[in-house]
Amino acid sequence: MLGHTKVSIAIPVILLPVLICLACSQQPQAQPASFQVVSLGVMPAQVQVDEEATVVAQVTNTGKMAGNYTAELSMNGEKVDTKTTTIQPEKIARITFTISRDKPGTYEIQLESASTTLTVTAMEERDVELKYDSGVSQTSLWAGNNNGFLISFSPPAKPFILKKVSICGAIYGVSWEGKIFELSVLDQFYTPYYKQLYAIARFPVRGAFPYQEPPWVDFEIPPTHLENDFLVYLFTGTGMHKGIQVGVDNSFVNEHSDLASGRPPNMSLIDIDTFYNSSFWYSDRSKVNWMIRATGSARLPVQ
Repeated sequence: MLGHTKVSIAIPVILLPVLICLACSQQPQAQPASFQVVSLGVMPAQVQVDEEATVVAQVTNTGKMAGNYTAELSMNGEKVDTKTTTIQPEKIARITFTISRDKPGTYEIQLESASTTLTVTAMEERDVELKYDSGVSQTSLWAGNNNGFLISFSPPAKPFILKKVSICGAIYGVSWEGKIFELSVLDQFYTPYYKQLYAIARFPVRGAFPYQEPPWVDFEIPPTHLENDFLVYLFTGTGMHKGIQVGVDNSFVNEHSDLASGRPPNMSLIDIDTFYNSSFWYSDRSKVNWMIRATGSARLPVQ
């Protein structure tokens, strides 16, 4: 019987090294929120004492994470308001403040390195005369039958309280006795705020030959509260060479005077160059300023 020989075979164990990538285990960190004031403005840039203005700031987040931005608004170096807002990454936020001052002056508004200026003015109620003439009449003109003199006014401030209309005018020619004329204050659509008939004798008589410059005649108007630009219309109701003539000044380029036909609100403009003889300077509308003025009151900066 043969004996069995036990043979042991050693199998080597190969250990594989485990490589750990330390760099791969570190996640990149997002850049934190970072803020920058893009712009700073105030609207309006000039206000009255105790009148409110709006400050608008635009702030951007240049970081990669959302963050809270605290805006500290200063005026002349003194902090006046603080607001906090959340701004998303790479976005611009609009931050608004409402401010007012109780004293006149110039105020520097600051938010970080950005700045703007607010002017605060003291106001007073005072009378002002609106005019578009030099006060010297170059000639005087008729408006003609069924026509009148129309002039537009732009007050320096609104509301404007109209109190008086002044007309440089006189009666010339013949056959005007017993006639009447109409004076109106109109809106831009020829709708009357005020309308009144007067006897033509409100104007003085002047001789046409030799020419006598017409005087100023005042018409008191019941205080009329106007929120917009307005028109004054003198409808003469007389023919070409009799009745009311109005003084004309050509010292300035005309931007306000027109010749019109009809009574308000049924009115239409007339081309001056088709009405007056083309051989005369006043057939050019740019040279024709009716000597009609308006006086009233408004709130204006203290002088």
